[in-house]
Amino acid sequence: MKFPFNYISFFFLFIISTCALPAQHTGNADQQKLAIDFLDSVGEIKQSIHWPRVKPDNLLQNLRRNITHPVFVYAGNNTNFCGYAALSYSLIGNFPNRYARFMVELYTKGKANFRETHFNPSSTVKKAAGSLRFKGELDINQADQLWFLSLADHFKGYVNWINLRFHPGDEDRFWAATNFAKFNRMLRKMCDYEVEAVGSDLLRPGIRDIPTFLSKKMAENDQVFLYLNNTILHKKDHNKIRKRIPTHYVALLSISESNGLINLTYWDYGFRTLQQLPLKTVKKILFGVVWCKKKSSS
Repeated sequence: MKFPFNYISFFFLFIISTCALPAQHTGNADQQKLAIDFLDSVGEIKQSIHWPRVKPDNLLQNLRRNITHPVFVYAGNNTNFCGYAALSYSLIGNFPNRYARFMVELYTKGKANFRETHFNPSSTVKKAAGSLRFKGELDINQADQLWFLSLADHFKGYVNWINLRFHPGDEDRFWAATNFAKFNRMLRKMCDYEVEAVGSDLLRPGIRDIPTFLSKKMAENDQVFLYLNNTILHKKDHNKIRKRIPTHYVALLSISESNGLINLTYWDYGFRTLQQLPLKTVKKILFGVVWCKKKSSS
C-alpha cells in the first residue's frame, strides 16, 4: 500500500517528536565536566539586582539542563528566537564551560564578555527576562529568557532597524528577528567558527544536487545549518508576509535520498526530528546553507 506524502511526513514527525528521547550532544565532554564542576563550585547565588525577575535557583537549574542536554534548548512558542536557539544548540554543546561562566557573570554583574563580544543589556531587557509568558517551556526557563533577550539586544541586522529598542512583546516581533548575514556573524563572533555560507534572505541558492551538496558539507565540517521557510515544517501564527520568506534555522544532523524523497534529520525546537520530504519541497523551502569549522575546543 502506498501512503500519501502528508501521512508519511506526519508519521515520521510524530514518532521522532513524541516517542524518541533526544540524545545527548556529542560535544566536548571535558568542557562539559568543567562547566558542571564550575556550577558546583559556585553553590548558591544571591538574587541579582540586575535581573530582578530571574530567580537564581531557576537560573542554575536551567544552565545545568542546557549543559548536559543542549538538544533541549527551546526558542519558545511563536517567538523570533529560533536563530539564537540554533546558535545556542551548537555553542553550548561545543563550549559549555565558557557558556556557564559567562551566564553566571552576566547574571551577577549585569554585564560580561563572551570572547571579544561585550554584553551590557538594556534596563528594559533586564526587567523583562523571567517574565515572558505563554511561550511554552520557555516560560519556566529563565536562563534561556535572559540569554535570548541579551543576544537579541546586542546583535542587530537590517531586519531590526525598524524596532531597535525592546518593548513588551517584542520577542515575537522584528526586534528579535535574525536575518541570514546576522546569523553568520553571530556564529563567527560567539563560536569563533570558520563560517562559509550560500543563500540569502530573498533568493534560494542555486544548488543543483542538494543531497550530495549537503552530505559533502557535513562530511567536511563540524556543523551545518539550514535556513528555511518553515511554514511546511511547522504551523506558526505568522502573518502572510512571513509565510513567503525564510524565518527559521535548523542544525542538520543527517541527510539521505530514497525513491525521490529526502530524509532529513535535524535539530529544531528542542528535539531531533526526522522529516521525509519530496526534493521539490526541499528546494522550495531552502534559502540558505551555513557550514562551520571549529577553531578551538574551548
